[in-house]
Amino acid sequence: MKKFISVLFLTVLCWINFPCNIAQASDFYWAKVTSENSLFYAQPDNQSGLFVLPKTYFVKLVDEDENFYKAEYKELSGFVKKEDVLPMNGTPICPYFVETFRVFLPSGAGLYPSTKMATETQILTIPYLYENLVFYGSIEGQTAVPDKSNIWHYCRYEDEYGYVYSAFVDKLSTPPINNETFEKADVAFSKKEAKPLSESALAFIIIGVSLPTLAVLYLLVKPNLSTSQPRREKSKYKARKKRDYFEFDPSDLG
Repeated sequence: MKKFISVLFLTVLCWINFPCNIAQASDFYWAKVTSENSLFYAQPDNQSGLFVLPKTYFVKLVDEDENFYKAEYKELSGFVKKEDVLPMNGTPICPYFVETFRVFLPSGAGLYPSTKMATETQILTIPYLYENLVFYGSIEGQTAVPDKSNIWHYCRYEDEYGYVYSAFVDKLSTPPINNETFEKADVAFSKKEAKPLSESALAFIIIGVSLPTLAVLYLLVKPNLSTSQPRREKSKYKARKKRDYFEFDPSDLG
């Protein structure tokens, strides 16, 4: 009986989780950065700009709303304004500006979550002469040293992301122009859901799932049925000793 309940429970669970409808993933498009001040945003609003994207390079568009595209730049996910990029039908060979730079300050340079030098928010200190800071883009911020720049670089140090003050770093080149170009794309993101299954297809699925289940149930119940039936005693006709024929004995009827 326990086996029967277990199989019945698994059958119901399979039906509950059976995928009748499958959503189709959105397409993606490469888009060329066309504006000198095209910001990469953390959220689809004007207050969450992370850095300025290098002009003539690309972002990958994965979705959209009224004013923004949801986009990817390298391994970062964020948003770009629609007016700042041009979607294209093609795959660029060098979509991103790949560059690293170095800290030359003897005491090291702080990595911060914003473009403001504040001890209480400092993430960590990047060591002196560390030269593998991964560059993403730059943005204006606090002039941390009087008469110096107000530019901060958004970068990655090992597994940490943040800003480093530009006056403390060097060996960062200007992005060369990316001349890759393709035909303009008409972007249309549409998440299409699969149509409900037809009655005939659903019937085949029901049969396909039900038959193996019934077979398993039958194999589990069959031994119980065979052991519950009483054994039949065979009728016996007793032969009388020293006789060459059988004689009916009334006691056999009992």
